[in-house]
Amino acid sequence: MGAPRPDLRRYLIPLGPVVVFAASNFPFAFSVAGGDTASALAAGCSVVLKGHSGHPALSAATARVVVAALESVHAPQGLFALITGTEAGRLALEHPLVKAGAFTGSIPGGRALFDIASSRPEPIPFYGELGSVNPVFATVAGAAREGFVEGFVASFTAGSGQFCTKPGVLVVPRRAGVPARLAANVFPATAALLNPRIQEGYVRELRDLAGRAEIDRIVCDDDGWLADPPTPTLLRADIAAVLADPESLVAEVFGPTALVVEYDREEQLLELCAVLSGQLTVTVFAAESDAVAPALLDEAAQKAGRVLWNQWPTGVSVTYAQQHGGPYPATTAVGTTSVGAAAIERFVRPVAFQGVPDGLLPAELQEANPLGIGRRVDGVRVG
Repeated sequence: MGAPRPDLRRYLIPLGPVVVFAASNFPFAFSVAGGDTASALAAGCSVVLKGHSGHPALSAATARVVVAALESVHAPQGLFALITGTEAGRLALEHPLVKAGAFTGSIPGGRALFDIASSRPEPIPFYGELGSVNPVFATVAGAAREGFVEGFVASFTAGSGQFCTKPGVLVVPRRAGVPARLAANVFPATAALLNPRIQEGYVRELRDLAGRAEIDRIVCDDDGWLADPPTPTLLRADIAAVLADPESLVAEVFGPTALVVEYDREEQLLELCAVLSGQLTVTVFAAESDAVAPALLDEAAQKAGRVLWNQWPTGVSVTYAQQHGGPYPATTAVGTTSVGAAAIERFVRPVAFQGVPDGLLPAELQEANPLGIGRRVDGVRVG
């Protein structure tokens, strides 16, 4: 008979003040009152929200709504505050009272903030969502599915290609004739990008990618592809070229553009997936009987936080099972999600009490459970 174990009781407490950097592409869902703010407040943290320069008036108006809502339930003063400007955001992240940061945006911007958070005298967690091309891999059977081409066009052009889950790379068998099918498809009307900085970045990134010798143009309106607003553009490359230089050719272009990659052997799907960097999503279009499917799904799980089967990745469901994250550079914290119920876990930390008298324990841990909350006692779920 072993020695008795100590009385251990563990619960979660708020990290402390959080700096949230609002996104440009979702002025509601990922901005002032978006998921990061909601998760941090739900965890019991105060929030300093750095508004995005792309929608300053909307940010200020939304902040007033948030402050009024908190006041209506008698929340502590200063639980939420809006700041503006790049320098203000940097200073807030460096402040010794701040205990975490959350960000949705570009790789350069997110990496700069991540480095600040990591190099503080007291490093803090930084939950950054940075970039993803969300590749789609299709077998012969997958590319032959009804609505395959139409679904891809609808997905990569949704929101003028400004979704973080936009499928930016489509990998298809050469014999399926997908480029010709895409060229014959009807594309949506042009729509303006969200702000001038996104438009300028889109034109620069698209011009760089399209100008490479390895790239052909499938769908490209000579008068509109670099215009404001831009028309949808589709590029094409051979898989041999992409495997030779994946870092340059598998690049995020934030706007209504995607790259179609043609292959000859299904084993090349595994080769390409293996050399990709971290992604938010990887999609597989195939039949269950396809020999490559099991290995491809396994490889996809190594590269992304969400793996889809015969569905397009653009929509993100806010549920308990959702995972919106992935290996770097998709995010800076691979074990977390910024969407779904589990997002709250980013802003809490565990504390265990050992041998503390019941009357001195936090109410959440007392034997009588005065708060009536669900708990696990000796490994068994109670309440």
